[in-house]
Amino acid sequence: MLMSFGFGCRKRIPIESIEPVTLEYWQVWNNSFDMKTLIEKYEKANPTIKVRFRNLRFEEYEHEMLTALAEDRGPDIFSIPHDWVGLYEESIAPAPESVEIKRAILQDPKPGELEPTIKEVVTDRAAIINARDIKRNYYSFVKDDVLRKIESAGPDAPSSVAVKESLMAVPLSVDTLGLYYNISILEKNDIYDPPQTWQRFQEDVMKIAQVNEDGEIVEAGAAFGTAVNLIRPTDILSALMLQTGVTMIDEERGFATFHNSIREEDKYNIGLEALRFYTDFADPVKKVYTWNESQEHALEAFKQGRIAYMFGYSYNLPEIRASRVNFGVAPLPVPVGALGSATIANYWVEAVSKKSKHQNEAWHFLNFLSQPENLLVLQSTAGKISPLKEQAIKITDPELSVFASQAPQARVWYFGKSAPDAEDALIQMIASVVNGKQSLEDALASGAQKVTATLR
Repeated sequence: MLMSFGFGCRKRIPIESIEPVTLEYWQVWNNSFDMKTLIEKYEKANPTIKVRFRNLRFEEYEHEMLTALAEDRGPDIFSIPHDWVGLYEESIAPAPESVEIKRAILQDPKPGELEPTIKEVVTDRAAIINARDIKRNYYSFVKDDVLRKIESAGPDAPSSVAVKESLMAVPLSVDTLGLYYNISILEKNDIYDPPQTWQRFQEDVMKIAQVNEDGEIVEAGAAFGTAVNLIRPTDILSALMLQTGVTMIDEERGFATFHNSIREEDKYNIGLEALRFYTDFADPVKKVYTWNESQEHALEAFKQGRIAYMFGYSYNLPEIRASRVNFGVAPLPVPVGALGSATIANYWVEAVSKKSKHQNEAWHFLNFLSQPENLLVLQSTAGKISPLKEQAIKITDPELSVFASQAPQARVWYFGKSAPDAEDALIQMIASVVNGKQSLEDALASGAQKVTATLR
């Protein structure tokens, strides 16, 4: 069992005292059709609570939400990327231990009546998903994102400070970075299985890539090495760094450390070498040259059958399948001799607004969505990977299962105050190397300095 959704203490209250509640719920990636069944199920069990679901385009989402919150007309529940919890921490109402909810008990329609009537109204106290549930039942990276230590007045004296581990948000699904490959291009080059290591990946790219006398890329071995025209290039670089043992940040001291991850036995700067490995694929003088910033976006090129390898997430599956390209998916390659298959997790979480007048009802609804049977609905009908470890074995989609298989070892690393600014810092770091504006050492140091500024 995940957590109790049952009702504890119950008391009857006068029918006339009940006021209907409407929850505003804003999201980006789960469309209204995916959520409709679950919302209807919740509303049927809680007739006095209605959920108004709004699906926004990613391009407009943050501006619309920030404007609405500033004008006190924002949603009761909203979605944010997993690494934005720090950015929105002051706007989030942490999960309470339990909530009191007014619930109507309905009476079946009498002869001649069209709808059921309210027989009585009771107040139920319901337990809410908590930190213990997250640690026990969810993939390990989730706790790193959604649990925060919050200071509050101590229980014994107003002047004392108590620190409590609070649940700030909950995911309805998760995702991991994996490898897409074009089966037809691989077979044309006598390659019959995707690479499991980065060394094999290099070899495949050199075998496949075709560059003409004018330096133009005729066929790309992989979409790799640039700061643009890729699906989340900073995630790819971060995965390379984490796989090779780079410590990305010193969370206690609030410093970025990926520029100074030195292997003690040989003074080898593994962060620098990860950046070198990555950007070499966009360097025309290197043997592995296969991609540059003038290429169209990787996803479009892959759908048109012009790239052998592309890195992406399971959320790219529907679009790629619709293109009819002959493709497969595989786990992210790892360094030779690596134990396990570490990759990057990327997903969104659901939070309750601190400005909501219905925080109890909002957390009650999120608690409902977080029940195993409801998360399984999203996994089976919407093609999402459940955040619950136990539900991975229930995935029947072979491509989706590849991404899910990586989740136990997936990692996250950014817990600062502005993930967008940190991402921009890494993008600038990559671009400065690719465009020859900075050396690897200078770019790495500059990138670390900019990321550090976002941690405090």
